[in-house]
Amino acid sequence: MRRWLVNDGNLSGDVLNLLSNMDKAGLAPSCCDLERLVWACTREEHYIVAKELYTRIRERYSDISLSVCNHVIWVMGKAKKWWAALEVYEDLLDDGPEPNNMSNELIISHFNVLLSAARKKGIWKWGVNLINKMEDKGLKPGSKEWNSVLIACSKASETSAAIEIFKRMVEKGEKPTIISYGALLSALEKGQLYDEALKVWDHMIKVGVEPNLYAYTTMASILTGQGNFRRLDALIREMVSLGIEPTVVTYNAIISGCAKTGSGSSAYEWFHRMKVQGISPNEVTYEMLIEALSKDGKPRLAYDLYVRAQNEGLSLSFKAYDAVSRSAKGYGAGVDLNALGPRPPDPKKQKLLEVSGRRNSSEFYDSSHTPRHLKSFF
Repeated sequence: MRRWLVNDGNLSGDVLNLLSNMDKAGLAPSCCDLERLVWACTREEHYIVAKELYTRIRERYSDISLSVCNHVIWVMGKAKKWWAALEVYEDLLDDGPEPNNMSNELIISHFNVLLSAARKKGIWKWGVNLINKMEDKGLKPGSKEWNSVLIACSKASETSAAIEIFKRMVEKGEKPTIISYGALLSALEKGQLYDEALKVWDHMIKVGVEPNLYAYTTMASILTGQGNFRRLDALIREMVSLGIEPTVVTYNAIISGCAKTGSGSSAYEWFHRMKVQGISPNEVTYEMLIEALSKDGKPRLAYDLYVRAQNEGLSLSFKAYDAVSRSAKGYGAGVDLNALGPRPPDPKKQKLLEVSGRRNSSEFYDSSHTPRHLKSFF
């Protein structure tokens, strides 16, 4: 069996079959034999063998080596079987041997993989549950873990949840970093809690946490939403003086904020300031600006910007096209909409058409096809 496990091919099935046949023949490997086999499990496809061997040791023998348990946790993580790894860790807590630093480091690394997925996808409830589970198991989340949950809450626009997580982080004695403050500011901005965001910013500066580009950009969006353009000017000058140059994302945040408040003139002014700074606008810039100008009763200017974007080789969405069209017709602007070219397609409608096409094909109804379903962690 050890030779099979170190073989280049995947012979895990052969190992499991031989173990079953040994059971039928009444041949029981010793605890030492089983542990030696666990150590031979080093590849991700070996996880099923490692789990079987671990279960046999637990059921048949009173003692098990902590190093073997740690190795099983490692193999499970390598195979992305993080919840199976957590079960082994829970066995250590309940039945021994007592986990050591290696056990804790391994399981925390697995939690970080799951928290990272929650952060990237904005699955905030998943992140909160993971943090709760870590604390339930006696593991202390660090700033990395708390920040992952904060970012997930921010991405999901769950302002209240972000505030609660930030408070818990501080109460647990973990010092917030610029990533923590940035995520909280973003959540407050999305919840339009501008006054609270200003208090958080002032406190961040007071305790000596230096803002980065992301924090400055978020703050620029907050000040725009608040209509506080005087402080916004000061913020941009402060950035430049500190060597943190505003980017197209920074200006897009300002122009987008102007669009949301219906201030087309302010959006256009910041567009010009952006050009003066030598920053090239992108599709988002033009789309937000066109939307702002269309709502502000400036159809001719919105039309000209759409044409300019096309001349610069940018492909704007159907939303920008519709905004120009509605504004031109609504205000009676004498512009040639045909010059804009065909209306860009709606990606959602395109996807529906593709799905509809597959349903009408014989391949879609192939009875041999078995759909795969994602399993929820909770």
